[in-house]
Amino acid sequence: MSSSVILLGLSAILGNVLATEKASPQPSLNSFRNDYDSVAKTCLAVGFVKNDCKSNQVQDRRTRNMNIAFDAKAKGSDHTVSKGNTVMFGDVDLNIGGGYNAVKGIFTAPKSGVYVFDWTTMTLNNRYALTSLVLNGKRLTYNHCDTNSNIKMSCSKMAVVKMMTGDKAWIVSFYGTSSIHSKYSSFSGFMM
Repeated sequence: MSSSVILLGLSAILGNVLATEKASPQPSLNSFRNDYDSVAKTCLAVGFVKNDCKSNQVQDRRTRNMNIAFDAKAKGSDHTVSKGNTVMFGDVDLNIGGGYNAVKGIFTAPKSGVYVFDWTTMTLNNRYALTSLVLNGKRLTYNHCDTNSNIKMSCSKMAVVKMMTGDKAWIVSFYGTSSIHSKYSSFSGFMM
């Protein structure tokens, strides 16, 4: 059999395969997109989700495998923090996911989930540090560190909270003036 006869036979077979693919009963990409748009609109209309279905799915794909963790220490010399003010942890050792803002002392959740926060404050001699974890402006849990002697005291608190993308968490002094020993005070968190 000559090579031209083999080539002619192969081209006939390929022609039949290509013709079969063109006549395939499977939906086209445009048909799929139109169907998806219809489902997404229905999903939104019946209140299945509060936001646009597509934007949630795109966001989920971008952040699904993102690790989130931060660890920061109080910066500089010992300092005091007045009632209602944020305790600043400006010396950042770790900030995976970029959620912690050292200038403001605030963590912003890059994605929704359950987060674990831990903070430690060391008081100065004969002083106290009364601090609280704040989530979106609401105090959730408290750390009462008080010493009435000529020693420094270290106190830690851990909290587990559910956060949505964009929620903010920080540590605040909730009573009087908190006296913070910078070298031994820290704030950290991670997503479970």
